[in-house]
Amino acid sequence: MNLPGTKLPFLFLLPGIALLLAFSFIPFVDTLFISFKNAKLILPQERFSGLNNYHAILTDTRFWYSLSTTLSYTFVSTFLEAVMGLCLGIVMNRLSPKNNFLRVLIFVPWIIPTVVTARIWQWMFDYNLGIINYFFEVLAIKRISWLGDPFLAFFSLVIADVWKTTPFVAIIILAGLSAIPQEIYKASIVDGANSWQRFRFITLPLILPVLGVAILFRAIDALRIFDLVYVLTGGGPGGSTETLSVYAYKLFFYKGDFGQGAAASVIILLLVAGFSYFYTKKSFTEEQKNT
Repeated sequence: MNLPGTKLPFLFLLPGIALLLAFSFIPFVDTLFISFKNAKLILPQERFSGLNNYHAILTDTRFWYSLSTTLSYTFVSTFLEAVMGLCLGIVMNRLSPKNNFLRVLIFVPWIIPTVVTARIWQWMFDYNLGIINYFFEVLAIKRISWLGDPFLAFFSLVIADVWKTTPFVAIIILAGLSAIPQEIYKASIVDGANSWQRFRFITLPLILPVLGVAILFRAIDALRIFDLVYVLTGGGPGGSTETLSVYAYKLFFYKGDFGQGAAASVIILLLVAGFSYFYTKKSFTEEQKNT
């Protein structure tokens, strides 16, 4: 089969497009249809119900509480990961090539599966057997119920997520720092710029686009967070750490209401897509103004 040179690359994209349709687009369309049906585990047949599922969710106080928890979690964890990832990336950039082992070691938390990470921190936060409370006892400090208090449970989630994901942000920052020409720094040293001035006027402006991409990736993941929350706290105590994904999961498998669960999933998709669109649009607008 002879194909023009301009069409040959598209032929190689067909397997990837087929997989994308099979595992992403088709399930999404099916979920979208189910969200407009009265589909429950106890009902033998599905019936079209219009926007009833969306109305039921948007009038549910649990949904709004889950949304608030998700947004708070996203903001706090992403902010901490951006700051700590930037610092860690700068430190890694200053390491000599002989210390590549340290770079690999720093990246280990990101490699560990999220479920394993959640279980590790669950053991560490355990009230009776956790190593954190053990050290508190050694220091004559009262034990803390990390996963039994609503605020501390939320704080524990943030700690576990920051520990796991900060290396990912640091690697992205490191890649951006490596692309900055060293001649710029040498010229600034000749001009008498100190370390802070080099960071403030050279490193930070040049690394901001890369940092923006890292923030976008992390915010999208945080908005969809499920496995870390489900394993570490299960959404408790009392639903205080229940995110939107956990809320949708419980509608599916605890309540058996597939219609409302699908509607919640569509809302999560719209939330993530909306955030990605406005964040990307704002970033490109600011970049065009700067240029």
